[in-house]
Amino acid sequence: MDKKKISRKWILVISILLLIGGITAMTQLKTPFDIFLTKDFTTPSKNDQIAYLKKHEKEMTEAVEGWNSKIKSVQWQWDTVEVQEIGNGTPQGAGWILTIDGKFNEIEDSNFQIGFELENRKSFPNMNDFYQMQDFTIDEGAKPYE
Repeated sequence: MDKKKISRKWILVISILLLIGGITAMTQLKTPFDIFLTKDFTTPSKNDQIAYLKKHEKEMTEAVEGWNSKIKSVQWQWDTVEVQEIGNGTPQGAGWILTIDGKFNEIEDSNFQIGFELENRKSFPNMNDFYQMQDFTIDEGAKPYE
């Protein structure tokens, strides 16, 4: 009878320790499945956005060259792609925008920027709806390009 009581006590102690250890592990340790709980796979990453823009590079370049007859070539600065919320002073904001900078005519210190309004943070840009956000400039923005 004593052996049964001792066995039950050990089983109880081990069960409690396993329970405490399991709860601790669940709250502190990461599992291989945590990424599915924390990452929003419906939101395109910066690399996804860049890949999409590169697919449409020719359209973008032709449109930008059409804005100024002196622009003969465009060099896109892919690392400048950003998706941002547009502010308008209200808590809900005015929407989302994707921007990208570029250089032109192989001029090293040239610069301009275009923007695409996005339907929401999770959408890709519409290639038929973008506009110039920063004029064509040289000397690191000090002079307008004319």
